[in-house]
Amino acid sequence: MLRSCSMTLRVLLASACVLALPLLSQSQTMELARVQAAHASLRQAQNQDDRLALHGQLQALWVEAAEAGQLMDVDWTSWNEAVVDLGDGPDRVVVYTWNVELDDRTQRYGGWVAQAAPESELGYTWTALSHDLEVDLLDNNGMHRHDRWQGGLYYDGVLTLDKNTPVYTLLAWDGADGLTNRKWVETIDLRNGRVRFGSPRFELADGLRKRHVMAYADAVQAVLRIEREPLRIIMDDLAPQDPAFQGQPAFYGPTLSYNALTWKNGRWHFQKNIAVANPEDGQNREYRDPSLRRRRRNR
Repeated sequence: MLRSCSMTLRVLLASACVLALPLLSQSQTMELARVQAAHASLRQAQNQDDRLALHGQLQALWVEAAEAGQLMDVDWTSWNEAVVDLGDGPDRVVVYTWNVELDDRTQRYGGWVAQAAPESELGYTWTALSHDLEVDLLDNNGMHRHDRWQGGLYYDGVLTLDKNTPVYTLLAWDGADGLTNRKWVETIDLRNGRVRFGSPRFELADGLRKRHVMAYADAVQAVLRIEREPLRIIMDDLAPQDPAFQGQPAFYGPTLSYNALTWKNGRWHFQKNIAVANPEDGQNREYRDPSLRRRRRNR
């Protein structure tokens, strides 16, 4: 536990721990109950210092939970967090991320990636993600390691095959700052305990790239979602209302047209101006950003 935290933070943690106790009767372990309590406290924290303190605590608590061998035994669908669980058996991968929004509307991120490894003592290997503030998130041709991770909340994903090789594709959101938001699509590679984000699997208008990035005004929401049948990744077409603001994402918003990425021969291929049907209730629900401003407005 933290030695130097405010009285408000102590109250938040105590309240959250009490709320988490019933989870233990549902086969929830104490390590995971403490994690959920810290997440609940983070959502309630009213000042930046408390949020950052809880962020640091979460990083330590997740180490305890991971080393206790619990990451592959959780029903992640019951967690109201940014978690992507793909594949089965030896091909299973879980990606878990969280964010802390600072007073200046910039973000700090934490997370981990776990991969099934039946031969290991835990039954999986896992790697913590370290947010590097120097990484350029708009770079669609860079590869980012787990120890120099660009940050972001991964909220959905899909597993495809390149011949017999599993390919894990993730959808992400970043709160950026008070002017812009970002969403992007990229793949994740896991080898020998190393995690790498971004591989050349995106055939875009400007050539083969390692991710597709969307940047747009903070005041709007942009679609980026997966359609399962037929498999494709749907996204809003973005443009500024005034051509004079071309190249300035803070003025970009949806044009009411849609683009897509379709999977073929081991790559995602960009298609412009495609037809999209409105999703049925409960299907393809659009991801809403978790910024503090929107949460407070919706209370």
